[in-house]
Amino acid sequence: MKIILGILTAWVVIYPIIFFLAWIVMVFSFASQANQNTSEPNGLALLVFPVFFIIICSAFLQIGLEIFYIVHIILNKVGGDFLRALLGVGLVFFPFIAMPVYYFIYILPEIPPKWAQISTSG
Repeated sequence: MKIILGILTAWVVIYPIIFFLAWIVMVFSFASQANQNTSEPNGLALLVFPVFFIIICSAFLQIGLEIFYIVHIILNKVGGDFLRALLGVGLVFFPFIAMPVYYFIYILPEIPPKWAQISTSG
């Protein structure tokens, strides 16, 4: 289950980069097609609807992962309060950074690192 969560979290990080590169290719493709006087549709024009579907699915995935991570932050009694609060706020503003950081600190290892745990000394 941790591996699947890691793959989904990685998708949230990698997806914007892939989408941006695909957008650049589509814009230049449409621009080059505008210079040609052909009535045949460009092959990339047919990708608009599948790409839109991927965008919608990725948005719902990101919302679902944010809900999961926020619930995990709230219920995590092992982690230190400051780091949990910092990553919780990070989930709102920079989820593509906070999600992988939280995953590698608190979810992937069986026991979080000592520096990320609650300090029991006075």
